[in-house]
Amino acid sequence: MKCILPLLFCLFTWPVLAAVPKPLLLTHVGLIDGTGASVQRDMTIEIEGGRIAAVYPGNSRPVPKDAEVRDLSGRYVIPGLIDAHVHITDAEPDIAHYKTFLHALLLGGVTGIRDMAGDDRLLQFLAEQANSDAFASPDIFYVALMAGPTFFKEDFRAQDASKGEPLGFAPWMQAITAKTDIPLAVAEAKGTGATGIKLYANLPAALVKVITAEAHRQGLRVWTHATIFPAKPSDAVDAGADTISHSPYLVWEAAPSVPDDYRMRAMGDFEHVKPDAPQIVALLDAMKQRGTILDATLLVFKNEAQLHPQSVGAGIMPWSYAVTRLAHQRGVLIDAGTDDAGFPYGKDGPELDRSPSVHEEMALLVEHCGFTPLQAIEAATEVGAAALGQSAQRGTITPGKFADLVVLDADPSRDIRNTTKIDFVVKHGRVYTRVPTH
Repeated sequence: MKCILPLLFCLFTWPVLAAVPKPLLLTHVGLIDGTGASVQRDMTIEIEGGRIAAVYPGNSRPVPKDAEVRDLSGRYVIPGLIDAHVHITDAEPDIAHYKTFLHALLLGGVTGIRDMAGDDRLLQFLAEQANSDAFASPDIFYVALMAGPTFFKEDFRAQDASKGEPLGFAPWMQAITAKTDIPLAVAEAKGTGATGIKLYANLPAALVKVITAEAHRQGLRVWTHATIFPAKPSDAVDAGADTISHSPYLVWEAAPSVPDDYRMRAMGDFEHVKPDAPQIVALLDAMKQRGTILDATLLVFKNEAQLHPQSVGAGIMPWSYAVTRLAHQRGVLIDAGTDDAGFPYGKDGPELDRSPSVHEEMALLVEHCGFTPLQAIEAATEVGAAALGQSAQRGTITPGKFADLVVLDADPSRDIRNTTKIDFVVKHGRVYTRVPTH
């Protein structure tokens, strides 16, 4: 992507300070708190200073002075949704389009995203604006990527994301070898504003272990592909990775060997390796014990299998659904990540008039992987916040956390697709509503 920041930096750097909103009470709601618990009827959510001040049964406390009261009888409130795996830095051509794009994501119920590799020059700027509410946008968290040197020669996406920098030496796109000064590499990655390191490809188990330990020492999360080639899923879990991505890549744990070439990643032997092979069951149990989150990303592979079946292994979707179901049954935490820009793509780019993709990812968890609707909401809220390393700040409707909420016109505990029936969205205590068109 062409760097657009110098031309527009002065236009968008200084946010206009808005008046602090008065306390807001959402009353008589059906409350789904994001923990997987059942709907609580006739509840009140009190919001003040951008955070949830209290949650209590309706009419059990006096109304605070000067509070704005919204009677939401017949409606339901869930935490703001988190798409835990997006790639947005090629989605739009300029900042003006990004503002429209991010606003549409927010209005679609998404209050947080984790960008899993792109141009951190752009991501840093967007995150500063979004997370300070200068833009109407989900809060943005992003990674710095590390991989073996051959990856950068082979993958045009990494080349595009680091234009203007020597290939493999951009602080957010680093080639790692046994000779790399790992503490320095991690410090440079942290300097981009990233909150996590993504280990992508062409790294052996020994380097995965060293990078993970150093990243944690410097306060960064570690997010990896489930198979890093040649490092296996169990290598990443044993090293202490916080999240591993892509259910189909778990197949390589039970393969006779793991190729060095990451480009084989979606071409596993899904027809012969069983989802409940002993090696995979042991892996899932290790993930449960360590608290390693599975970032399943089912939607992207479903789309790829439908549109480009030659690019994935035969049987990829039944296998992926089955292993995700098994992981869920064995207590592995699973988030809701889409591995796209956050919206379905059309011929002209992201289709902003449709619901964000995370709604479909949740539906796949329910329809194919044994989740209840409440568990799918938990995946996209509480578990998503944990994947971001943000559990203390967001993910559940809990006093003290950010007031990031989605108000729905229908009960999503009965039908997960009701998460798309949005009345309005609250982010950091501010209400965002679609403007009717005529």
